[in-house]
Amino acid sequence: MIASITPFSALDFPNKLSCIIWCRGCNLRCQYCYNQELLHAKEEITPIQALEFLQTRIGLLDGVVLSGGECTLWEEQLILFLREIKKLGFLLKLDHNGTNPKFLLHCLKEKLLDYVALDFKALEHKYSFICGSKNNYFEEFRKCFFLLKENKIDYEIRTTFHSDLLSIDEIKQMRDLLLSWGYNRDYYIQGFV
Repeated sequence: MIASITPFSALDFPNKLSCIIWCRGCNLRCQYCYNQELLHAKEEITPIQALEFLQTRIGLLDGVVLSGGECTLWEEQLILFLREIKKLGFLLKLDHNGTNPKFLLHCLKEKLLDYVALDFKALEHKYSFICGSKNNYFEEFRKCFFLLKENKIDYEIRTTFHSDLLSIDEIKQMRDLLLSWGYNRDYYIQGFV
């Protein structure tokens, strides 16, 4: 499940000092992916080793960021892991590609998450193209969005902008769609590097 750990970050969890746990594997093949090495990475760190590391960071870090790849591929294993992290007293942030509303609902019901960064890949007609997937995950993204909105958890929506894949007009349309859904937070645009 875990490919690596970044032991310290002051940027990835808003207003918190955190570490990042990088999960391997992903169900998407986004054309601009900057973590392709995680797609086929081997498990380098066991959940037990990660928890042992986190025990050494109690009182030093505020939170833990779960990123990838796509963490939610490891559903049952990840739920158990999140429960153990919460027992250690850490806040939890999930970076989510928006394809697994069922997992997100489970986490919200158990109050396992404190912050979610949800990827908004594209408008519905372009979702499969951007994600490199036969499945169009737009409806799953929409469900994830409304779960976050209705559960009053801290969250953000973000889009990676690659000028060969999305136009400025499409980004504006995505913004307008979020506004029509009642989104009233910052909408983060990540430049492709």
